[in-house]
Amino acid sequence: MKWTDKDTVESINQGIDDGLVYLYKTHRSEFLEWARKRYQVDHDLASDAFQEAIIALRFNVLHGKLTTLSSTLKTYLFSVAKNQLLNRLKRSNFELSSDDLSKYEGEGVTIMGQQKELSERQERVRATIHSMAEPCLSILKMFYYLGYSMEVIAARMSYKSEDVAKSQKARCFKKLKSAML
Repeated sequence: MKWTDKDTVESINQGIDDGLVYLYKTHRSEFLEWARKRYQVDHDLASDAFQEAIIALRFNVLHGKLTTLSSTLKTYLFSVAKNQLLNRLKRSNFELSSDDLSKYEGEGVTIMGQQKELSERQERVRATIHSMAEPCLSILKMFYYLGYSMEVIAARMSYKSEDVAKSQKARCFKKLKSAML
């Protein structure tokens, strides 16, 4: 079946993910190629951003945030995926692959796949987060470590809205801050 944008949105609203699967399979490779060329990112980073965009699209349709489109679903999806990718890049430490190591050896460069040493305080924050109960553990990890947007966290945690996720994150952060004192 050839899915139209309208068919896809209607299927999502009905709880049928076939249209979403079609959208994913149809546009994933094109986005990955575009992201790698445009931003010189690896396959996994681009793939994660695209998957989060699919989740965000589904969330926005189901929660009435996406009712009319001024573009195609593909354009909307690419825009959300690009924003996800840029947010991830902003939060990353701009790590280098091991191929680039020889150029920068000895200059304090972070190498992918290797952990850099954490300060005592950073190690304490990490340990405190890992000792927290759910949902705080998941929310803080998704937001601070994985760079997920509140919209995506709301979808993953099955919260009613992005605002609920923000409130929960604020409560969790307050707990973390108290534990650090």
